[in-house]
Amino acid sequence: MSKSFHINQEKNFRADFGPIFRSSGIFYIPKNIRTTISVTNYWKFKNNKNVSLLISERNMGGKLARRREINFSESNVINISSFFIKEGSVEIEAFANSNIRIPYAAIMIVYDALNSISMVHTYGRNHSLIELEDKNSITSGRESCWTIKPKFKNSAIFHNGHLLVKNQTAKLILTNYKNKDKIFTFKIPNLNPYQTFKFELDKIVPKYTKHLMDREGFGTLHFENNSSFTRLLIIWSDKSNKNFQVTHSNFDYSKYITNKHISNKGSEMPFVRFKKNIQKPKLIIYPKFEKNKFSLKFDEKNYNEEITGGKVLDIPKDVNRAIFLTRNNILPSRLVTALSGKNKNQKIPFECSLGVVHEKTAKKRYSWSLVSSKYKTFIHLNFNTLLNPQKKFDLYFCIYNSNNLKILKKKITIDKKKDICNPLVYELTEIFPNYKKFLNNNYGYISLFTTNSSIRMLTSLFNNKKGITLEHSF
Repeated sequence: MSKSFHINQEKNFRADFGPIFRSSGIFYIPKNIRTTISVTNYWKFKNNKNVSLLISERNMGGKLARRREINFSESNVINISSFFIKEGSVEIEAFANSNIRIPYAAIMIVYDALNSISMVHTYGRNHSLIELEDKNSITSGRESCWTIKPKFKNSAIFHNGHLLVKNQTAKLILTNYKNKDKIFTFKIPNLNPYQTFKFELDKIVPKYTKHLMDREGFGTLHFENNSSFTRLLIIWSDKSNKNFQVTHSNFDYSKYITNKHISNKGSEMPFVRFKKNIQKPKLIIYPKFEKNKFSLKFDEKNYNEEITGGKVLDIPKDVNRAIFLTRNNILPSRLVTALSGKNKNQKIPFECSLGVVHEKTAKKRYSWSLVSSKYKTFIHLNFNTLLNPQKKFDLYFCIYNSNNLKILKKKITIDKKKDICNPLVYELTEIFPNYKKFLNNNYGYISLFTTNSSIRMLTSLFNNKKGITLEHSF
């Protein structure tokens, strides 16, 4: 296997990307959907770094439509929802005068359709020249974790970088619910610099439902590329785009070498607790992981069959986590999973890509997530049993808005006498009663600092008509 197909997760945990003075992301702007790109000044909050932002709008073919400079001199959050383009991409670049360590910008995009709401964090970006020269980049497209939903339109968006990509023959691997693969080849034309390309499943394989047997399955795309990060925006929609849900793809880990670790404790995925606004949440296990056989436990109860490929499973009631183990106790550093669900009026379920944690997962004390005053916002705190959870600890919350430089702060002390790893959920009004006035009918951010590094924060936005969307924190 080529050396370029090795991913050093420990290097990623250390943020060892070399000298980074530019951080960026590229985002898809669809037709007829109110779209907001929301950026907070986490560079300042987290590491006391000053950055300036450069915003570049391009049409689908990659032609520049507008470029402008923005900074955080007047607010801690910048929400961008007015664009020159009807459809295309927006690149956000953050430039600093000292090393900001992480090359991908922690930015959120929200798709506010007529009958749905959906959000996702930064997925694609154009590599900096120094990353390409230092070989700190992966440019071969081996992207998986695309759940195929036959009832809806299935698409994936790729943003090309600054280099032309010549026409090619690409590969689509369709995996059905029995974990049987079928390979289809198709043509990709020349891709201009910064061109946005749509992989539309029904155009690649018009009769794809035959192999999937009219049930949900999975897609994997293999293609070549020169200068951009290959992560894709995954889209499920109806014909009118009135219902529109997104997530991001992930690597086809069956084609990559990653770190291993030995443990008899396994890897775990804590489940989010919802306040009765979601029906039948599902655990999604994407199929293209490193070859292995996993046993699965829901809390202490064993699942009745080995996990050797993709699964979409109902989450049993009152279960807090999934635990993955192997017979030889050798575990991959990455096993990509997702949480999916919807409320009673929601047509397309949300899908939030999450993954698992294990004993070597990086400790985390500071997190930040998107919040909204337009929709009910919930703060979800998950606790990982493998990361030394504490019984008593403090939560230091701050929220930031797009109107000014003010910050609201709140400290909450938690003293768990028992069940110290059970998840918590707050409606944002329980933490900040006046947050809607503070955010002024717009999007903002919440940050969390805590010494309890077993915590992972997520936020969800809820509306009775438009449903629910969920995303993990940065």
